[in-house]
This record gives sequence, C-alpha cells and structure tokens, in this order.
Amino acid sequence: MKTEVLLRSIGKINDELIADAESEANTKRKPGWAKLGTMAACLALVLCTGIATHAIRNNATAGTFTMDVNPSVEYTIAKSGAVKSIRSLNSDAEAALSGIVPGRQSVEAALTRTVAAYEACGYLENGEATVLISFDSRLDANAELKASLSAEIQQALEQTDAVGTLVFRSELTENAEAAKIAEEFHVSLGRADWILTAADKTGLPTDEVARMSLDELLKFQEASGIASVSVSKFISLEEAKKIALKDAKLDELTQKIVFTREELNRNQGKPCYLLEFYTGANQYFYQIDAKSGSIIYAGKFITLSEAKKIALDDAGCKDKVSFTEETLVSGGIKTPYYRLVFADAKTQWTYRIDAVLGNVLEKQQKEIVTTDFVSLEEAKKIALEDAGLDETTQKIVFAREELSRNQGKPCYLLEFYTGTNQYFYQIDAKSGSIIYAGKFITLSEAKKIALEDAGCKDKVSFTEETLVSGGIKTPYYRLVFADAKTQWTYRIDAVLGIVLEKKQKETATTEIDTADFISLEEAKKIALKDAGLDEATQKIVFTREELNRNSGKPCYILEFYTAKKQYSYKVDAKNGSIMEAYHFILLADAKKIALDDAGVSEKVTFTEETLVAGGIKTPYYRFVFADTKTQWTYRIDAVLGTVLEKQQKEIVTTDFISLEEAKQIALKDAGLDDATQKIVFTREELSRNSGKPCYILEFYTAKKQYSYKVDAKDGSIMEAYHFILLADAKKIALDDAGVSEKVIFTEETLVAGGIKSPYYYFAFESASARWTYKIDAVLGVIMDKTYDKIIPSAPEFIGLEKAKQIALDDAGLDETAQKIVFTREELSRNSGKPCYILEFYTDKCAYSYKVDAVSGDIIGKKTDWFSRQESETVPETSQNSDSKQRTDD
Repeated sequence: MKTEVLLRSIGKINDELIADAESEANTKRKPGWAKLGTMAACLALVLCTGIATHAIRNNATAGTFTMDVNPSVEYTIAKSGAVKSIRSLNSDAEAALSGIVPGRQSVEAALTRTVAAYEACGYLENGEATVLISFDSRLDANAELKASLSAEIQQALEQTDAVGTLVFRSELTENAEAAKIAEEFHVSLGRADWILTAADKTGLPTDEVARMSLDELLKFQEASGIASVSVSKFISLEEAKKIALKDAKLDELTQKIVFTREELNRNQGKPCYLLEFYTGANQYFYQIDAKSGSIIYAGKFITLSEAKKIALDDAGCKDKVSFTEETLVSGGIKTPYYRLVFADAKTQWTYRIDAVLGNVLEKQQKEIVTTDFVSLEEAKKIALEDAGLDETTQKIVFAREELSRNQGKPCYLLEFYTGTNQYFYQIDAKSGSIIYAGKFITLSEAKKIALEDAGCKDKVSFTEETLVSGGIKTPYYRLVFADAKTQWTYRIDAVLGIVLEKKQKETATTEIDTADFISLEEAKKIALKDAGLDEATQKIVFTREELNRNSGKPCYILEFYTAKKQYSYKVDAKNGSIMEAYHFILLADAKKIALDDAGVSEKVTFTEETLVAGGIKTPYYRFVFADTKTQWTYRIDAVLGTVLEKQQKEIVTTDFISLEEAKQIALKDAGLDDATQKIVFTREELSRNSGKPCYILEFYTAKKQYSYKVDAKDGSIMEAYHFILLADAKKIALDDAGVSEKVIFTEETLVAGGIKSPYYYFAFESASARWTYKIDAVLGVIMDKTYDKIIPSAPEFIGLEKAKQIALDDAGLDETAQKIVFTREELSRNSGKPCYILEFYTDKCAYSYKVDAVSGDIIGKKTDWFSRQESETVPETSQNSDSKQRTDD
C-alpha cells in the first residue's frame, strides 16, 4: 500500500510542476537561469521516479527455495537475487535460527549464518552433511535466475566446510500428495517428494520413512537418476590411508596390511580420519587432518600377542595360565603400555609392557592361597541332593559343568534340567556349601503360559526368549512374539509361572518390494570384483547366497571360497555398495598352522573349529584338539595366519569302553537290531563333551536318523536324538507350501546342538516365490515358515548418460566444444510413464527436455533464450522421429 501511495504522489507532483511551468511561460517570461532551474527540477523528478520504480521492481518476489538438513527453512528471493525473508518450516529450524537476522541480505550471508547456527546445534557434523535445495515453480521457470542462484548457493556452502553433498531439485507443486506430506511433517515439498519415492520403493509406512535422514532418502533417489554435487573440501579416505602408510613406511604391494578402523571423525571439533591397522609385526594408530592431510597423531605399537609373550617369558611361566586382563593404554600419556593380568594355579602376575619398545615397565607377583577342592562329581551330588533329584530314577541333563570364580571365590557353576524344570547352582569349591540355587520352570512352559494368556490362534514367531535371573528378587522370562497383526511382550515369573507384565501393540504389515534391488548375480559380480577374483579363470564355490537385512537394511549375504581363501561379503541390495567384506585364510590352512606349531605327530581329534569374526578387530579361528595324552587350544589370526594364543594341558586317561560296545549301547537304546535291518553309521568318533571323553555316533535307517553321545568310561548315554529323515522333512515343507512348480533348495540344515527343539531349516524358491521353513526334527511338525513373492524385474532403462546425449544431440550441442551446465537430472514419470527430466543451459540459452526412459524418444522439450529475442516452445507431447529437429532459425 505504501508503495502505491508513493507512486501516485510522485505522479501528481510531476503533472503539477509541468502545468505550472506552462502557465508561467504564458504570462511572464522569466530570466534564462530560472528556466534552467525549472528544467533541472523536472529532470530530477523523472530520475527519482525511474530509480524508485527500478528499486521496487527489483524488490518484487521472484520465488522461494528451501534448504533441508534435518531442520527445514524457506528463503524468499527478490528479483534482484537477494534474500527478502527467511521462514522456518519446523521447530528444529525455528530453535536453531532464533538469532538469525530475518531481513534482506545476500544469499551467501543467509546461508552462511544458517549453516553456522546448524553447526552450533549439532545438525551438521564431520563436514560430510547432505543438503537438499528445492526451487519452487516460479524460480524453476526463471532459468537465468535459477542458474545464478544455484552457483551462488554452491559457492556459499563450499566455503562453510560443513557440507559434503549438495542436491538440487525442482518442486512439483502440482503433486497434492507431496504437498500434504510437506504440511504434515513440516518439511519442504522437495523432501516430501523424496519421502513419497522412498515409501513407494520400500513399502514402509510414510511416517516411518519421514524419520529417515537425507542420506538414507538420497539412496532411493540416486537409484532414480538424481544428480548430486560434491562440495566437500576433504581429502578422500584412500588419500588419508596412503598418507598414513607412507609415514609408517609400509607398502600394500609387498606386505599384508589389515585395516580395522577407517572413520571420518572430529578431534576436538577438527575433522580427521581415524585409522587403525596392523601387520604381522606391529599395529598402528593414525589421525589424519581431513582438510590438509597433515598427521595429527601417529602411534606404532608392538602387537598384543608379542606383549603377552614378553610378559610370559619374563615371568618364567611353565604351567598353563589364564589372562583376565589384556588392555592397551595409549590415550594422552607419554608412554603407551599394555596392562596384562594372568595367573596359573598358584601365582598371579600383573605386568605393564611398553607398547612401543616392548620393555617391562612394571610387574607385580602374588601367590594364590590354594586348598583342596571338592571334586566336580561331589559338587554335582550336592546340587542334585538339594534339588531333590535322583539320577537313577529320572533323566537329568547337565548343560554346564565349570570350575570358576564368584567374586574371586572358587566355585562350580552347574546348569541342568529335567523334563519339568531347569536348575542353576553355584557350589563353593572348598567347602561344598551352596552359594546360589535357582529352580525355574522350563522355557517351553513359560512360552506356553504366555501364548495361552495372549489367546493366540494364528501362527506366531518368537523374536526374544530370555531368562533374566542374575541379582534380582524375581527371576523372569522375557518373551517377545508376534503374528501377522499383533506383537506381544511378556514377563513370566521363572519360579511360579505367573504373568508379571504384558504389552500388546498392533503391527503394520508390508511386503518387501524387490523391484528396485540389484539382482543376486549383480551382487555376486560386485563381491568377486572387490575380491579380485574371476570365475572364468579359477574355481569359486559359493556356500551362501541370501537376501537378508543388516540392521533393517536389505543386503545380499555372500560366502564363497577358492583353493586359497574364503570370503564373506554383505552387498547393499539397493545401490550395490559393499557394506562388509572379509578375506580369511581357509579353515584347513588354519588347522595346519595350529598342528604344525603344536608339533603333533599322532592322530588328533578336533572338538572345536570356530571362526570368530563378527564385531571384533582381529577375526580368528579357535581350535580345540587332542590326542590320547594332550589337549591344545589355539587362536589363529584368520587374516594373517599368525598364532595369537595357545594353551596346552595333559589328559589323565583311564580305561575306556570300546567303540563296538558304545555302538551296541546306542543301538539298544534306539530299539534297533543290525541283524534284522539295515543301519548305516556316518560318524564314529572318540571326542570330548565339556572335557569329558565320549563316543559321538551318528547313524540312520530307512525311517529315521540318530545322534548319540556315549560316555567312554562308564558307557552311560549323555545325549540321544531320534530325528525324522531329511527327505521326509523336505516333503513336509513342500506339501505345506503347496508347490506345483519346480523349486530349488538354497539351504538344508539340521540345527540340533544345545537347543531343546532340534529342527530342520529349509530355504527354497521357485520362479515366482520364496519360502523358508523350520520343521521339528523329532515330531515333524512345522515350527515356523515365511513366504515372499518374487516381483519380476522392471524394464531396463537407457540410463541417465544416454538420455543426456539424446537431448544434447537434439539441441545441436557438443560438451567438448562449449560449456554446458546441467541443473536437473531426474528419473521421473510423465503420465505414469518413466522418463528423464533434464534441464541445462549454455551462455545463451536454457533447455528443458523429457526423454522416455525406455525407448529414448523425446516426449517434450522447451528452449528459453536469455536475450529474450528468440525463443521456442514445443508442447510436451509425444513426438515421432521426424519431429526431432532444431527450430531456432
């Protein structure tokens, strides 16, 4: 209103002055200087009017753009390109920008202040944040202003050192659904459109997708051809690694180097790469400045195994020892050291070993006062008597028999169960007194109580089955289970069997849409390429090929081996990035290393062969093996093949029953007679069960298969399983699935060790569906099953680069001969049909194209000349090949 009044006032003054000047000229001729003064006044007024009009026009609103990080903010832009006002779209932005000047300012000033406020509130960390800039339809239509703003925004954010990836996009204001989401979640239309795309691709509820970070949302958009700009000023991870290796005087081409930590972090607010790696002789710790590449910190230490060897040699240990502490202390001290605490049966040592030089900095030694302990058998009798149980009249299974320490006090830890209860005991190893006793209902009974209380009629899956009993007044089972619609959480009193607490909530059900996933074959090729392997030139055997979820993220789990190594990979099922990669020496090679080091000349039996690799810095193989006199325990580095730890103890032997006697005991218990039916033994082995010598026997008939453990001393049966045959279990699964087409089994596993209900696990698939089944290996009933439809692959698209080339060819442009800037590269839909939307400009003209994503046809184009002297507009309708020509005269 004020602007209109000002213009009207200026107009009146101008007319009156002109009229007065004409009147005076008619009545009286003034001197020449007076005439000149009048003319000057008129000229001044005209100039003022022009300047005011130009200023008003420049301050008129040209449009808005938004910036999303987690806070979302909107900037109103004047036609001059300056920021007129700033508006917070959500409470996060409002709180962060409370001190920002809202008035007219440059784009650079507005963005710099916004980023500084976000950094202060912790929204931008590590200098690698993703930022989404969305232009509204008005700015989108003004190609020249949009291009200018894009360059200014990029330059401003580059100077902040807080942003790693910058993404530009145009808002689709006609999308009512996106507008609704923007209003509901207080975000920009651009981010709302991303949320819609991600929800469509994942099948997840919109409110759940809305909580995703921009980085997570961007992954779905990148699959659709969204282009992003890197504005990070940081050196790359590979450059940082090269700097560290060069400083450490190491060469990856000539020696084995294993990185256990590669992380972009901040050291007192300063962005830096944290690197940890080791060789066969040393381990290293580096902090590399992410901007300059300078070394902030460097540490080179002896390995833990070397430090332990130094301590053991200095202590003169001849007997087996156990380490209770192995700690590297290196932060903020002059002399980093290893703190080691270990003991044998009589003595405990504490050592501090210089982590750089390997010198002994400090050592302490104290004698352990020992007395005669009660035997394990005596401890078991004490526990059974207290529990009111008798091994001669009922079956009792011991699951744990261990001599340990309870707060430094030697005691036996005993766990055992019967058909109705399970028991936990701690028996003082010196006096035989009972330190702790617990008698609980069985897990299966607790589950039955919960299921009956919940009134479940449909099939349920248990995701948690935990006994919580340590240091609380009322031990309980925590059970979490769900059917297709509801999830229940129960706490069942482990002693009385009553319901202590229960919760129930409805669950949203969604099907996993795999249409946007890379194929299994593509994932395999990515893993093989990363491993430097070629199926055409060497034999590669895949032992696991599975589409799974890693922390809720869909990924392919791949395990395979060659003649020299074995590999484990996790490949992102959406973008094909490698989430996890391990290269290990073969199990056979690791066993050979342990046997050679032990100097074994007689036949040995391995009772444990375990690869420990998840979530630790140094993956290793753990082996336990023995001959008739000695038992060895080894930890072998799974990457380098070095011996990390070893223990050796002598075995006190007694007379054992023969193998044939053990077989007869098992057959008699199974009710079988090898004289009247065919019985095939597949395993006959003298081994140890928790250190106790036993025969392990596995055999089958035409109807069932059996697994037995027979005590090698007294011939008692320690364990007995009668299973249905694998073929019968598969038939049960196939019949239940109602399969009428050919299927392929990808997994057939019998899971029987240390669980109450042994089962067969099957995974199989046809061309249209995928099933998994758990079949009770004893009863043959279905314990659990899943079913997923396999969605056919979407049609292949021509690709973003080809679409760009089609548009440039049509426009008569050549990137090698002139500068062409793309401001929009997006895979979208035109009336439901997939197409690439491309926007780009030269120094003379701005172009907008829609290219069919399947056929490559141009279905719409628009040209806007900056000079405004010539232009063309082609309706956004399908065109045949004859219409693909330039019309710009």
